[in-house]
Amino acid sequence: MVTISKILTEMKDVCTSINEQEYKQLVDLFKRDIRFFFTGEGRSGLIAKVIAMRLMHSGKTVFVLGETTTPAITGGDVLIVLSGSGRTANTINVLEGASKVGSQIFMITTNTEVLAQYNGLLIPAATKYRLPNEPETIQPLGNQFDQAAHLILDAAIIDSLDSLQTNDTLKNKHSNLE
Repeated sequence: MVTISKILTEMKDVCTSINEQEYKQLVDLFKRDIRFFFTGEGRSGLIAKVIAMRLMHSGKTVFVLGETTTPAITGGDVLIVLSGSGRTANTINVLEGASKVGSQIFMITTNTEVLAQYNGLLIPAATKYRLPNEPETIQPLGNQFDQAAHLILDAAIIDSLDSLQTNDTLKNKHSNLE
């Protein structure tokens, strides 16, 4: 139980340390009626899929890069990228491709240099690289970043919902072929 308590303390510290204006930009983005594309590598990619699914439940048009039914991204779309380091080779290729077609990019990262190039949200969490500016953690690899990204993005979706969107209306968009 000590480990769970320590992880929860870490999550509270990281999640409450984000920039309010960056968070508000994400909430406002989720309120827009546009197509959303999500990507990330490894566990960050799995979190991207989790958030894409939840955003779809809220009534948005959502795609995950790499899926066979994902259409071409255009200048009217937004690409949301989850990358702790912001330096993954495939992530850089995707960012360049989305930039070429004029898509809006929103980065979720720990890398301040990447945020100097792209709009986004800085999560002050540890990554697998354990850089000097990253917080201490008992968790391995990029767990702290991925968990914080999940909590923060889920909260942003909740904050983007209008008063008519309830658990029942979201449930109506949930898979019913079980």
